[in-house]
Parts: sequence; C-alpha cells; structure tokens
Amino acid sequence: MFSLRDRNDLLGELLNKLKSNHQYPVSIFLSLGIRRTLRQLKSLDLDACILLPSYSKNKIFNPDLRPFSPSSRLYEETKRILKIPLIDPLMKTSPERQAGKSFSERFFHAYSTWEIQLDWKDRCPSKILLLDDVFTTGASVNEASRILKKNGTKSVYILTYLRVSD
Repeated sequence: MFSLRDRNDLLGELLNKLKSNHQYPVSIFLSLGIRRTLRQLKSLDLDACILLPSYSKNKIFNPDLRPFSPSSRLYEETKRILKIPLIDPLMKTSPERQAGKSFSERFFHAYSTWEIQLDWKDRCPSKILLLDDVFTTGASVNEASRILKKNGTKSVYILTYLRVSD
C-alpha cells in the first residue's frame, strides 16, 4: 500500500473540492510526489491498473455528482511512467457510498459492493495496481483485492492520494 501523503483536515478539504468541482490545479497539488512513487513501483513489473469504481453501473465516476474523478489524475501519471493498461474487471453493484459509515459498517458494506465482470472471471492479470483517492479503513481495497485474487491475480498494490492515519 502506497499513499502520497497522510490525510489532514486541509488535504481532506482539498480532496473534497476536487471531487465536487472540476479543480484540476488541486489534482496537480495532490499529485505532488507521484512520479517518484511510480518510479519506485517500476521494479514490481505490474501488468495492469484499475481505478476502483465509485459508482454502480460500472461508472468510474458520475459527472452529475462529481465532475472530476480524482483517481483519473493518478492514472494519467501511472500510464505515462509505468506504461501499463487500464482495465475494468470490477463492477460496483451497490449504489451506497462508504462515506459516513462506521469502521465495521464499511467492511460489511464492502463485502457486497463489488463483483467481477463476466469477461474477467478467472482471467485477471497477475500483478495489479489499484488506484483510489483515499485509504480510510482499507475496507474497499481489501474487498476489491479479495475478488481480484479469487479470479487469478497474485498481487495487488494500492496507490492513493491520501491515507488516513491514526
């Protein structure tokens, strides 16, 4: 698990502004350090990259609710530096969001939130980089990783803008 920085109130507020408005300069600020981190990941010889779906019906983002997908900026740099394809084997089946849920509710909810798409069943690449905006409890990436590993992935690496620390 890699994150560009630990979350504090200011960074959390900036990320929320990025999600609710098309604040491309904010994405550049939040991405500071990504090139160095991605160069470190080159030695892992990753096969593919996934943006964790935030919305049901397999949309990476919903422009009506969020005009900009924060993770898309992470992928722009990932594609440029690591030269790995973006794949979409996961489908979000629950319209509910993790925000506002307690620690245990997040894990229970995440367990029934994603499924593997039929085209990817038992066919996922061996080494995957999973991109998400914030690592809070790890419930979402834990469940996504479980599903990917059940379908052929050997290693899942996580990269986020922010990590909530104790």
